[in-house]
Amino acid sequence: MLGAKVAVAAAGDDEAAVKHLLMQTFDRPDSPLAVEPIVVDGDVAIADWAQGEQGGRALLRRKDGKWEISLCAGDALKQSASLEKLGLARHRAEALAASLATAERRLSPALLERMSRFDGVVAVDAAGGHTPLDPHHRPIP
Repeated sequence: MLGAKVAVAAAGDDEAAVKHLLMQTFDRPDSPLAVEPIVVDGDVAIADWAQGEQGGRALLRRKDGKWEISLCAGDALKQSASLEKLGLARHRAEALAASLATAERRLSPALLERMSRFDGVVAVDAAGGHTPLDPHHRPIP
């Protein structure tokens, strides 16, 4: 029983760390960021976000104990096939996609539609900017 409580606490810590990173990177007084839900599988997480009329999903990876934003996309991050193309093993991609689907059932249709509007895939660097090889408007290979 104690092990289960520790696992739940660790998951909550990861979610808080992911949310903190996204808020620190993108939240602005003139354009507040909302982040929810966040799903975590080991060293990979997906966080839904909304800001103004825009929304999307962020894929994050933990490197050397710290979360980093890898990319932002729309509905592609809901699909296990896309997650596999991004390097996740099939079983992890399927588990993460299923967790996200379950978590997103709590969201309003309007909010889900905002997240679906995100066009393409944008690579994100450590400062929250687009990388020079910005794949925006290109599908996940």
